[in-house]
Amino acid sequence: MHIQKVLNLSSNNTLKIFSIVILLTGLLTSQLEAVAQCCAPGNPVSGNEYNGILPKRTLRTVTFYRHSKSDTYFENSEKSDLQGTTAGYDYIGEVISYGLVKRLSAEAEVGYYLDKHQDSEVLGRFTTYGFNNAVLSLKYAVIKTKNDLEVTLGSGIKIPLSTKVFYDEYGLPYGQDIHPSTGAYGVTGQLYVYKGFMKKWRAVVHARYDHNGYNSENYKFGDAFITSIFISRSFKHNWGATLQLRNEFRSEDFQGEVHYLSTGGNIKYFSPQISKTFKHRITAAATADLPFFRRYNGIQLSPKYAFGLSLVKDFCFQ
Repeated sequence: MHIQKVLNLSSNNTLKIFSIVILLTGLLTSQLEAVAQCCAPGNPVSGNEYNGILPKRTLRTVTFYRHSKSDTYFENSEKSDLQGTTAGYDYIGEVISYGLVKRLSAEAEVGYYLDKHQDSEVLGRFTTYGFNNAVLSLKYAVIKTKNDLEVTLGSGIKIPLSTKVFYDEYGLPYGQDIHPSTGAYGVTGQLYVYKGFMKKWRAVVHARYDHNGYNSENYKFGDAFITSIFISRSFKHNWGATLQLRNEFRSEDFQGEVHYLSTGGNIKYFSPQISKTFKHRITAAATADLPFFRRYNGIQLSPKYAFGLSLVKDFCFQ
């Protein structure tokens, strides 16, 4: 097919393509058998993960804060009678994106745990802090049309900014899942499909795969596959609302060649967001994460809720 034909897709065809992508994404997430853990040090969701490419010479900064709490154990998909442990974190992050050329953008992610903790009536309190893994990536729009259709692919590397090991009062190391970083290099890949319609409505499908390597303790966190579907609408006075459905799958963790049976799982979230755009290309947003489905290997402490605040600023150097 000639490039010109692709760029001149009709509105009906673009809607068909978008519907097919949503269907394929749904089938993939429903069939994938992977697993996750409650305190895994993955990148907390910023509310900005559905960004595609930026116009050439445009810089975007996203500063965000996220708070999360967990206090209920689940065994597979059912609540467990096990009690007495809570966990949570407070996290700040920054995402910086820049439009290099017409269809290519570069992006950097970095974050810091102000506090990451786990409280147990039996074992006491474990607290850590520090940098999460940084992610450096490139995104390229393979399709971008005048009728608001974009299909973008991205890939990048994960770099551990912290390899510090935290110890308890007896000199024993904390569990791997309470540390702020995986302590290992990794790679990530992304797929982003965007469609605008009826002027004020937008729909997005975003898929991200994270592969983790082994750290200095010979520990490997499970790989993650995250898919999201967003529907958003603009309102008067620069207000906006977004509804997100998200699937998070993680495979089991490994210590050498031994895998941990009570790690990994599948969580589905409903995540509403409200935003307001001000002068000078500044947008503020508030987001909530509400899990409505869980399926774990073994017994695990599950997230109860999370909320986040973000501030987005665009700079144009035309």
